[in-house]
Amino acid sequence: MIILETLFWVIVFLILHTYILYPLMIFLFSRNKNAEDLADHSTVLPSVSVVISFYNEEKILYKKLLNLQAIDYPTSNIEFLFGSDGSTDASVELLKRSIEKNIRVHIFNKRRGKAAVLNDLIFGAMGDIIVFTDANTEFEPQTVRMLVKHFTNPSVGAVSGHLILRSEKDQLKTGEHSYWAFENKLKFMESKIGTLLGATGGVYAIRKELFTPLPSNISVTDDFLIPMNILLKGYRTEFEPTARAYEEMENSIAGDYRRKVRIGAQNINVLPLIAPLLHPRHGFTAFSLWSHKILRWLVPFFLLTITLLLYSLKDISTCYDILYKITLVFWVTGLLGFVADLLKISVGYFGYPYYFLAMNFALFVGTFKAVFGLQKPTWTVIR
Repeated sequence: MIILETLFWVIVFLILHTYILYPLMIFLFSRNKNAEDLADHSTVLPSVSVVISFYNEEKILYKKLLNLQAIDYPTSNIEFLFGSDGSTDASVELLKRSIEKNIRVHIFNKRRGKAAVLNDLIFGAMGDIIVFTDANTEFEPQTVRMLVKHFTNPSVGAVSGHLILRSEKDQLKTGEHSYWAFENKLKFMESKIGTLLGATGGVYAIRKELFTPLPSNISVTDDFLIPMNILLKGYRTEFEPTARAYEEMENSIAGDYRRKVRIGAQNINVLPLIAPLLHPRHGFTAFSLWSHKILRWLVPFFLLTITLLLYSLKDISTCYDILYKITLVFWVTGLLGFVADLLKISVGYFGYPYYFLAMNFALFVGTFKAVFGLQKPTWTVIR
């Protein structure tokens, strides 16, 4: 019983550390550090290549083209590279009809996955700065300028923008919106002390010279692996809150669950590739990676373990009995949120436990898909 109690409290501490103690530490460390004040040097703008890998996006590509045309950046210094990963709809024909001179379309007939397409696009890119975005991401006009201004600092290798999620669904507002606001705040604080881990997939930029080709035989998160490889090379990654972009969220948590399973598997696949950063010689970066990422990925396993531990401990102490009942209420509340979502009923505050449990279950499934090689490099649009 002593061993079980010790294990229980160690796991509780680790969960509290990743969600509460670590963010609190980052907040305290970053309080007296001001974000670097970088001017927007409009007369000295680097050449930029915006890369978009897509598959069957005919429903939204026209809107994407209009959004890109509204970007406030000299047309002579920016190009837009679209890569079709074996699209079978009218996406390519739509792009071919575009009359913009700085739009180039690369057609890859065989489906290989996003990583392979990005490798080819970046190899042929003419810009010194690569800006990554997705077909369903909408930039504000100043976003590219806000990203590239950081590269006036030669120590900066990657910059993440600020992605804002939009949805009319209550359960998504209480769940994903709250989580996303928390993550963006954490990224900003990590950036101020030089420990930002990864980027936001729909809006980030890197120096082209620092790009390491992505593995195309496994499914990986490019917005995590690319910035981490840049960290390994000794450069900084930054977060720019004014480089805003917008995405529409899934219509339900069940829809978002599928995306989280894929991302969970991709993150686990990335882990062996960035393992050197986990070594203590990397200082606070290693500490942040363990605290913000590794422990977070272990939470679904922690949740199952502490539930089983409390079941075994509930009879030896009133404290454990109460904690066991609270845990059961939490699981039941999440289940009620799931049922309400299936019935198209407003989830309300049940959205918090439902979202938390659903996304951790997605990570649990994603981990097993990664371990057994079940996550393919290709993807399917769920719009």
